[in-house]
Amino acid sequence: MLLFKPLMMKYLLIAILAFGSLHFAFAQDEDKNPLLTDQFYLEAGVFIPTKNINLGADGSTPNDEIDFGETFNFNDNQATMFLNLEWRWNKKWRLTGEYFAVNNARRVELEEDIEFEDITFEKGTFVRGGIDFKLYRIFVGRIISTGQKHSLGGGLGIHAMDVGAFIEGELKTNVDDIAFEKEKRDVSVLLPLPNIGAWYHYAPTKKWAFTTRLDWFGISIDNYSGGLWNIAPGIKYQIIKNLGIGLDYRFFFLNARVSETNWKGKFDMDYTGPLFTLHGNF
Repeated sequence: MLLFKPLMMKYLLIAILAFGSLHFAFAQDEDKNPLLTDQFYLEAGVFIPTKNINLGADGSTPNDEIDFGETFNFNDNQATMFLNLEWRWNKKWRLTGEYFAVNNARRVELEEDIEFEDITFEKGTFVRGGIDFKLYRIFVGRIISTGQKHSLGGGLGIHAMDVGAFIEGELKTNVDDIAFEKEKRDVSVLLPLPNIGAWYHYAPTKKWAFTTRLDWFGISIDNYSGGLWNIAPGIKYQIIKNLGIGLDYRFFFLNARVSETNWKGKFDMDYTGPLFTLHGNF
């Protein structure tokens, strides 16, 4: 009996300490911003980028790259849908998927000759040109440092970019410049490019959080070479427990050289602008 009581006291003390530690851990999580703790984070919004698109194909020389935005007078601020999903399958690791797409097409009278896919569309003719760009981002990250008000992490990912462009219009067919015929040239390529990335979240309260993210690569793989910067500072506000809003500013810079059967050329693309989001977390 004398031996039984010390053992009971020992196990009771262990149970109390374990329960207290667990309670303290849950209390800490409850005091944190949900951005730092919740397992699923779904974000949808509107991205309004300013675009700068230069592109060339086949016979073009570097000086012959076509400024599609200026040549075809694309809208400077076009709204497009944005989606982001994050799954934190344990306290250290997370999987993120992201998507946005931008496309433009317009018909104009050319103010100067342009060369595309070994065809010259001459000044004064009417042509229609367009760009189609889709971004799919998959990222696997691991938390490096975390605390009551912050989270720092890094990882590896893939930016799969579906890029297409076309020009169609009139070509002069005789020396007297009287007869015309229509021609169309288009190019497209899917670029699956790996990148390294990092993020930092600072949440001073349960309502407010400040975020930043950086993706980068600069490599040559098989028939592709180029570089990418994807930078996203932002601010989030938690309206209620499972719903919030956000405002980011995105900087997306991409340049690439392509040597494929359906496109031998190069392009430089910049998309910068505000991103307004609504997010759900649970």
